[in-house]
Amino acid sequence: MELSPRARERLARIGALSPEEKERMRQSSELDSLLSQYFKGDISSEDLWIELKSLKEQCSESIVKEAQIKLVDTLRLQMSQEDFEQRRNAILAIETMKHEGKYSSLELVLNSIEALRQKYTQIKEQTYNQLKVDLERQLQAVARQALKQGVKIDIETSLNANIKNSPQWKEFISEHERTAGEMFNSYVNRLRELI
Repeated sequence: MELSPRARERLARIGALSPEEKERMRQSSELDSLLSQYFKGDISSEDLWIELKSLKEQCSESIVKEAQIKLVDTLRLQMSQEDFEQRRNAILAIETMKHEGKYSSLELVLNSIEALRQKYTQIKEQTYNQLKVDLERQLQAVARQALKQGVKIDIETSLNANIKNSPQWKEFISEHERTAGEMFNSYVNRLRELI
């Protein structure tokens, strides 16, 4: 196993690892490899569950929680639906390994995250389209004037550039991302508490 320069530096400062720490690092590395295969699509959520169950039997119950935490840490407000579903399925599948799991509670929080993600995207698109309608009229008038002078303007490209550089869009997107990000982070923290 290759350690990062920072990890090697820390090891040099604290001395040699205990056998328990070495085993923990080995288990974590094995888990990372397993999750990497899952993220790449090399294995399904069922395969991940089977492999993780085997790893749990070799190691300890804590590997299940660690796997879920690592999956939760990869959730993003702006990620593809496919990536979100992949992580959601794995988090819930892994929860079934626990003796006293909180499947329903986790599912509710994940559903809330999904609803937030959809609302975030919908509001962002609606605001963009409204600004587009407002600016399009203005740009068409400018384009007609420019055409009379022999200059052709690409309205669609100009429109997108003007919207993204407009103070209204910048202010909206900043506030929208801040509020949605805060809500998203509170949901993610709730997931961590449940795990």
